[in-house]
Amino acid sequence: MNALALVLAATPVPSPSPTVAASSGGSPGFLGFVFTFGLAAVAVLLFLSLTRHLRVVDRRAKQLEADEAAAQEAGRSSESDAREGAARDGDARDGDARPGGAA
Repeated sequence: MNALALVLAATPVPSPSPTVAASSGGSPGFLGFVFTFGLAAVAVLLFLSLTRHLRVVDRRAKQLEADEAAAQEAGRSSESDAREGAARDGDARDGDARPGGAA
């Protein structure tokens, strides 16, 4: 048993290999750099385009809100004008309908 313990203790784990195996992958090289750079450039352009389109949509939404608010305000003022006109017409009719009313 002493001989087996000496043999196991003498063998390093893991055993070093005398040569380094050539890796098949390697680095992506120049073509990989160009592809990655191109992909990043396209992504930046896409983000800029998206930002520009979102600004246009936001601007149109704000303009639409302003137009609707102006239309509602115009509708309210025309309704109030119509009410005032009807009230004036009603006062005139009431004056004619009074007994012994003014002629």
